[in-house]
Amino acid sequence: MAKETIKKTNVEWSTNISCFLFSILTFFIRNTWNGLLYQILVFARILCQNIVFKMTTTCNCRDAQIVEGIFGEIYPGSFQSASGDAEYGSISKDVGSLAPVKIKSYTLTNNNRMQVVLITWGATIVSLTCPDKFGSSADVVMGFDDLDSYMDPNLNLFFGSVLGRCANRIKDGMFSIKDRDFQLSKNDNNVHHLHGGLNGFGRQVWDGHIDGCTVVMTYLSKDGEEGYPGDVLATVRFKLTPDNRLEISMRAITSKSTIVNMSHGSYFNLAGHAAGVKELNKHRISLNCDRWTFADYTDPVPTGAIRGVGGTVMDLRIPQILGDCLSKVPPGDGYDHNFCVLRSWQPGTLFVARALHPPSGRILEVYSDQPGVQFYTGGRLPPQTPSDIQLSYDICPQKQEQIEKSVEAEQLEDCYDEIIGEGDEGGDEETFKDYESQPPPILEFIPGKKHAEYRKHGAFCIQPQNYPNAINHKHFPCSILRPGQVYYHDLIYKFGVQLGNYM
Repeated sequence: MAKETIKKTNVEWSTNISCFLFSILTFFIRNTWNGLLYQILVFARILCQNIVFKMTTTCNCRDAQIVEGIFGEIYPGSFQSASGDAEYGSISKDVGSLAPVKIKSYTLTNNNRMQVVLITWGATIVSLTCPDKFGSSADVVMGFDDLDSYMDPNLNLFFGSVLGRCANRIKDGMFSIKDRDFQLSKNDNNVHHLHGGLNGFGRQVWDGHIDGCTVVMTYLSKDGEEGYPGDVLATVRFKLTPDNRLEISMRAITSKSTIVNMSHGSYFNLAGHAAGVKELNKHRISLNCDRWTFADYTDPVPTGAIRGVGGTVMDLRIPQILGDCLSKVPPGDGYDHNFCVLRSWQPGTLFVARALHPPSGRILEVYSDQPGVQFYTGGRLPPQTPSDIQLSYDICPQKQEQIEKSVEAEQLEDCYDEIIGEGDEGGDEETFKDYESQPPPILEFIPGKKHAEYRKHGAFCIQPQNYPNAINHKHFPCSILRPGQVYYHDLIYKFGVQLGNYM
């Protein structure tokens, strides 16, 4: 049974009781003591009211609740724990003797019938349900029903997870800090480094707990993970407000100079997660961006040039219907580009983007404090072959060293004996070869929640972040985090309903 934890406040009762008691006391004192003492007691009453109010309203969560449960279980050795103790590729002879790791779930609900489900695998948003203008609720983010699908890199293309250490791409997976070169794993067609690698933040088990009316998740990324230098402690705080805002606050500190650029990777379709390309084409999108980081359509990594959007298909300052734009973006696969957010002199979160689905009336507004935003319309869904996203660690010496330490020769020999049988020779060798490598099948769609089929252009992503490959361009915003500094990114998804046909 899922363990339930519900956080609520009750300001009215505490305040009313204090007022009642003080009223009785002051009634007798006012008629017996002098006016000065009466005034002192009135002041004390007000002060006590303020103290009670502060004690019982640590946050505005009277209209929201959080329920904790269990989403699934996995065994150590197939992942890296939040403490960083488990190693990649470790093989246990007696898996049954190891206690499984529970993947927690958190369900956040407010009084406006909005509900968000989070899990500690990748600090992932599993579902996000909100009503439309007719009062019908629908889940508007892509995801899966089971943990196995989230753990499968051939199916889970960072659906709803935290992206890090470095969101977006790093060209050739290479960068330099203080004249020292670092080679990262290449998980983007074995050419570039994408979203922190195949085992980045989105494919780790986070520690989670409820803090007031928020859910806090933490993860310790060890020095050398995916080739990055330094230990990085990352924290993500989720909060659902009464006005249908999902606030995501991301923080990180490091022990060595490294790259940190965190974002969130939910795939949205405001008509419903399974509505597909037909409904996606009806969305109206606007971005508060007047420039974009130019990238050749043959390579999604920015070249370093920054161009204005005026007079081009990149100009989304005025709302545009996606169905009229996707085929016009070279080479015809829609958007997968970074835009430069139009900043003001005021610090804090600013308006980044707005999406409207006129038939349902649902609106999504995005606010952030980051200089860029990646706008993606699902042109790579589904992948042509799973091998396109498979990762080769041959170019990552730190990861290769971890694998060599964790897998002993004796264990590999035992695995070989189990596959081909002891003492067998000749033809059985072919059986081992067949077991060792089989070409993966071509995926026509990704099987999602509630038997949904996720296909090309079935959803869009709005991911505020730093510019892609910023570490290799000096004129891009700095993405280096140094010891003693705190990385921060405040991201807000605000949902609403539009009854009219205007935007």
